[in-house]
Amino acid sequence: MLQAQSWQIPLERRLTTAIESHLSATDTIVQTSLKPFHYNQFDWKSVERLRTDDMRYFNLFEVKTLKEHLFEFEGEDFTLYIDPVLDLNVGLDFGDTSSWQDTVTLYNNTRGAAIYGRIGDRVSFHATAFENQTNLPFWLFNYTDSLGVIPGQGRWKLINGSRGRDYNSSTGLISIKAADWLYVHFGHGKHFIGNGYRSMLLSDVAFNYPYIRIQAESRNQKWRYTTVNAELNSLNRLPIGEVPESMFSKKGFSFRYLSYMPHPRIELGLYEGVIWQRWDSTGTQRYPAAYFTPLPVASALYGLDSTQNVVAGLNIKLKLADQSFLYGQAVIDQNGEGFSGYQAGIFLGRVFRNLRLRVEYNDGGEGLFTHRTPLQNYTHMNQGLAHPLGTNFSEGLFILRHERKRWWSELKIVRQWHDDGARGAIFTASDVLPEIAPEKGNTWLADVQLGYLLNPTSNMNALIGWAYRDRETESGHLISSFYYFGFRVALFNRYYDV
Repeated sequence: MLQAQSWQIPLERRLTTAIESHLSATDTIVQTSLKPFHYNQFDWKSVERLRTDDMRYFNLFEVKTLKEHLFEFEGEDFTLYIDPVLDLNVGLDFGDTSSWQDTVTLYNNTRGAAIYGRIGDRVSFHATAFENQTNLPFWLFNYTDSLGVIPGQGRWKLINGSRGRDYNSSTGLISIKAADWLYVHFGHGKHFIGNGYRSMLLSDVAFNYPYIRIQAESRNQKWRYTTVNAELNSLNRLPIGEVPESMFSKKGFSFRYLSYMPHPRIELGLYEGVIWQRWDSTGTQRYPAAYFTPLPVASALYGLDSTQNVVAGLNIKLKLADQSFLYGQAVIDQNGEGFSGYQAGIFLGRVFRNLRLRVEYNDGGEGLFTHRTPLQNYTHMNQGLAHPLGTNFSEGLFILRHERKRWWSELKIVRQWHDDGARGAIFTASDVLPEIAPEKGNTWLADVQLGYLLNPTSNMNALIGWAYRDRETESGHLISSFYYFGFRVALFNRYYDV
């Protein structure tokens, strides 16, 4: 298991939920609202989900398959681990009555590698790279077609002679322990702020982005301050110049997050996220000085209704008992009616023995995360940086999960309402929202999974499942009933539940 002081834990929901549940004791001060976690934040050997000593191993094959990294090189001042990354699944959609079901074999084929390393006691690094081919259910094919990207995983191209998608992605991180209380990270990846399944402030829904993160923490761990500067992409092409293919217009992104635990049962967080203008009709713009300032000054300098799109919010977590807590968020985007949203939820880590329950509600008002200049919207690569539905929506979530040793099962039910018209489109200019009735879209989603954790070190799982989706809009009714079997090294989340 990884033991470097600042090694980053994969931002995968089932893994982070298990860790957060373990860390949510009523008598401990451990902050959990900013993810991904790092191994220096807690005693990972005490987390059951990360244990590798719960089984007997009789030969090298079992050890490498069920316990260790595939390749391990360990020295006094240097460590290197290498793992293959696979995500293979096949399925059938019995709810699809179109010709799609008869002509397309549904599958996902992901191959890649993950590398983790340490140099001395103060520098660690990791990198992943994936190549993917997939044939998606009909509704998800249409969804990716409208986005131009695979949700959270980047741009795609058609596989020759089929309706499949081909795409790739990568992540990377170099972590430097500058002092016992200060860490500097140079990375290409994502962040998540909150304690829920969704986040109304900053989520891992969109694609990876390059960033610099600086994180400082008080000695008593009650205070933590994080500042991140990043660069995002739109999918709008710049005017064609001398290059064969014009580049995409970019936009700057920064967020500042201050969290505080005044009591072991209470965690509070203040958030400021800013989309900085990098392009207008006159060409590329320089970053203003405030972009480089590691303090949350944009709200005071520019206000919420300016050329720079400023998003401000609050995160709160209240522990009810060990491994159980209430949580919530409030967010405001711009001055004006409707430009706000909130989240309210409860997590019970011990409903009955190894049973966990999450109930959550999310709501986003009209115009939330939009801007008068669509390029300045709170988005990256055609996806929202917070909730995947973007704006003008409401959603209820119910997740029940059971774990016994390495076996696990999960039931997830989602109910969504979203405006499918212009007032619900995150790329609509917020100052020209048409005064028309919303185009109602209602969705029921259910996902049932049974799985086995093969290797806690690499997070390798085998699973079977059934996903049901019933989408009803004014223009039609579409049902999907998808049965699947899969084998996955789970290092990130796929948000197909929209």
